[in-house]
Amino acid sequence: MMQSKRGQPAPDLTDNIRGRKAPHIGVFSREELDEVIALGEWFRDNRYDMTHAGLLQGRVQGLLFVYESTRTRLGFEAAMAQLGGSNVYLPVESTQMGRGESMADTARAMDQYLDVFAARLWSQDDMDEAADNLTCPVLNACTPRDHTTHTLGELMAIKQAKGRLEGLNLVYTGMARGLLHSFLRVCPVMGIHFVAAVPPSYAETIDPDILSEGKVKAEHAGTRLEVVTDLKKAVEGADFVQASTLIRSMLAGEQSPEEQAVKVEEWTVTDEVLDLAKDDVLYSHSGPAHRGVCATAEVMDGPRQIIKAEARNAIFSKKALLALMVR
Repeated sequence: MMQSKRGQPAPDLTDNIRGRKAPHIGVFSREELDEVIALGEWFRDNRYDMTHAGLLQGRVQGLLFVYESTRTRLGFEAAMAQLGGSNVYLPVESTQMGRGESMADTARAMDQYLDVFAARLWSQDDMDEAADNLTCPVLNACTPRDHTTHTLGELMAIKQAKGRLEGLNLVYTGMARGLLHSFLRVCPVMGIHFVAAVPPSYAETIDPDILSEGKVKAEHAGTRLEVVTDLKKAVEGADFVQASTLIRSMLAGEQSPEEQAVKVEEWTVTDEVLDLAKDDVLYSHSGPAHRGVCATAEVMDGPRQIIKAEARNAIFSKKALLALMVR
């Protein structure tokens, strides 16, 4: 079994997900997710162990992004560099896609140059099309229907803080976008009771197929999964409150009609909101967090937040996936 304590020898790397295409987190089994998390924990807790420092030497990662990124881009670039590989960052407008080339044709060309492809795209259909036309490993760096690597980083941070995942009550609040959809797919698999707390206008935009998939998984796992439109009700009994950006246009400049109906004051996480949860509740935000909108400064700087730990874990979830999928 993989260990995550400092000073432990480097774990053996299996071939379970080697060469895998992962356009969304749902392609991974519980056992595969456990393996990724365990390796990510080892990388985190043994950061300066050089055993795998040259693992991906000579390998090239392409990062195709349709809008700007801080945490996701830095995480991918740092992870690849720490494994000895190199990165090519490609804003979409700097490629021929900016002049109308199709995703399929772009992917076929990139396949001649890259050893791994990660993309932040406007649609899941584009992500799926890229995966269909690439032979190298593929990772989702955020679409409206998935955010694989960040979700695994969140789970690592929660496990680090709480000592477990199984049986925890996790509340998500924010946009009905990639992170939420990934949680819907993966929380039941990991034995987590999950509540999506979103404004009514956002609840209508949750992908019905992914929601149904999550509910089926929850029924099989014996966990709870529900969508509610009242933040204060949702946090009652919560072990962990995980937030995402509340207003889409503040993240990527992409105006969404449903955000106009959001009553921000009802969805800002405050100390008073957290007081309704368990006494040892913790809060984090996937970023960027807009103070006074997503949460108050008192919450974001307070003793119940683990925002920096979450950002750190997101680096090592990417590193684990690259090590297991690309070598």
